[in-house]
Amino acid sequence: MKHLLFYTCSILALHLSLYSQKLEKGINYHIAVVAFWNLENLYDTINDPYKIDEEFLPNGLNLWNTSRYLKKLDHLAEVIKQLGEEYTADGPAVIGMCEVENINVLKDLAKQEKIAKKNYQPILIEGPDARGVDPALMYNPNYFQPIKYVSYPVLLVTEPEHKTRNILVVYGKLLGEPFTFLINHWPSRRGGEEKSRPNRIAAAKIARHIADSITKKDPNIKIMIMGDFNDDPINESIKKHIHTYNDIKRTKEDEFFNPMENLHKKGFGTLAYQDQWNLFDQILLNQPLLPKNYSTLEYLNVKIFNKPFVRNDFGNFKGYPFRTIVGGNYQGGYSDHFSVYIVLAKQVKK
Repeated sequence: MKHLLFYTCSILALHLSLYSQKLEKGINYHIAVVAFWNLENLYDTINDPYKIDEEFLPNGLNLWNTSRYLKKLDHLAEVIKQLGEEYTADGPAVIGMCEVENINVLKDLAKQEKIAKKNYQPILIEGPDARGVDPALMYNPNYFQPIKYVSYPVLLVTEPEHKTRNILVVYGKLLGEPFTFLINHWPSRRGGEEKSRPNRIAAAKIARHIADSITKKDPNIKIMIMGDFNDDPINESIKKHIHTYNDIKRTKEDEFFNPMENLHKKGFGTLAYQDQWNLFDQILLNQPLLPKNYSTLEYLNVKIFNKPFVRNDFGNFKGYPFRTIVGGNYQGGYSDHFSVYIVLAKQVKK
């Protein structure tokens, strides 16, 4: 891993969130950034007869042509390049994503000039979603080496005939340590939060069952459950059915630490609707990732990427995420969600 960067505490003792951890002075650390981002409809311009993608064709509602597609890729690459740059010039080691049409658009994204040198590799399994968008993952092979990946279906309780996104599970090694990522895009709030709630609870139960099955085989394996949950950190699906808590000083072996919960309580969000902020995009960590003595890969910090250039700077939606398309009207922005990222640290062995 010749491209890994090593930093001392004097550089990394930054308080970018409510739960930023301090590193021991005078010691070098491997730094790995893990991100998640809802890319807002990353479609190509080619008609897929097996998907409802007609809106994203040159003659479709969104007039989705090559120029707009390439601009979208360039915008996404600009954000990816900057994610966690205050910690490492290498950018994210792993990026979970959702609303991705196919693996080819990820290959196009990885080739963008701004990030091409990172040599990102894509993982995506086509699922049953009618619109043809799926969870995905891109990784820097200098940091992460996948071993296998599978997907698990989520069945809607309220609309069993409607197909929704699978949960992507990627097993591998991050900085040499066994690691599993669960990439989620849970059912939407279509029809209202309360009416659609059982669908997200069903997704949460599946995600938790997957995580429990993994830890049953190896209690020390590190797990991140990440995604666009279409629920906030305090909602039932996450608090009760994933079993999360927000006080890092009270590590709980059978629950997941949610560093986003206190950010949500302070009013921070990743998307907005009718002047109401939500923090649907989250990364949850199991107990083996929490700080002890930094002799292994452990949590350091969390941040929402909401720099000015990814925010709308005018009109009724000033401050909202700068979107690509709104109601068929091309805006030329980035996404309707801000991205989020976790910083991990591992002490360099002498």
